[in-house]
Amino acid sequence: MISGIKKAIRLWQVRRRFPMSTIHTGSIADFSSTLESYSVLFPDTILIRSSLGRYSYAQSGSVINNAQIGPFCSIAANVHIGLASHPIDGVSSSPVFYDPSQPLPHFLISTSHYKDNSPATTVHADVWIGQGAMIKAGLTVGIGAVIGAGALVTRDVEAYSVVGGVPAREIKKRFDDDVCQRLLTSRWWEFDETKLEKLAPLFTNPKAFLDAVEENSR
Repeated sequence: MISGIKKAIRLWQVRRRFPMSTIHTGSIADFSSTLESYSVLFPDTILIRSSLGRYSYAQSGSVINNAQIGPFCSIAANVHIGLASHPIDGVSSSPVFYDPSQPLPHFLISTSHYKDNSPATTVHADVWIGQGAMIKAGLTVGIGAVIGAGALVTRDVEAYSVVGGVPAREIKKRFDDDVCQRLLTSRWWEFDETKLEKLAPLFTNPKAFLDAVEENSR
C-alpha cells in the first residue's frame, strides 16, 4: 500500500511540473529531468537525468538515462537509451557491494561507493527509434535518423541515416544528399506551431515542403 501511495504521489508531482505533457500511470521522471510541451511518457517509462523535446514521445517500458532527446522524436516500446555501466575494477560487479540506491531487496553495504559517470547521449530532432533498440551511452544520433527495431547502436548515427542490426550499420539514407542538406538547412523543427500548422499539409512531400519553406524565406 505504501509503495502504491508513493508512486501515486510521484506521478502527481511529475504531472504538476509538466502540465503541457502527458504522463501515463507507472511512468517515472526524476527531478533532474524535463519534458517540453506536448511530449508523452507512456506507461512504465523511465526518464533519468534526461530531457524530452516538444512533441516527442517514449512508448511503454522504455528507459532513457542521461540523454537529451530533441523535438518530434518517436521512441517505440522497450527502447533503452544511454545504457548504464557497471564498475568492473572491484572484486565483484554486483551492486549489492557498491550501490544501495538500486531497487534490490538487500545490500551488503550501507553507503554508495560508486558514481555512474556514463557520458551523456544526444538524440537530435525528428528521430524514430524502433522497438527494443538499445543505444550506448555517449553517442550522438543525427537529425531525422531512423533506428530499426532491435538494433544495438554502438557508434554515432548520421543525420537522415537508416540503421539496423547488431551492431547497427547504415542501411540507406532516407533521402538523396540534396534533400537531406535542404532539410538540415531549413531547421523546420524549430518553427513555431503556427508556421508548422500552415506547412503540415506538405509534410508528405519533402520537395514541395522545402520549396515552400525556401520561397517564404526569400
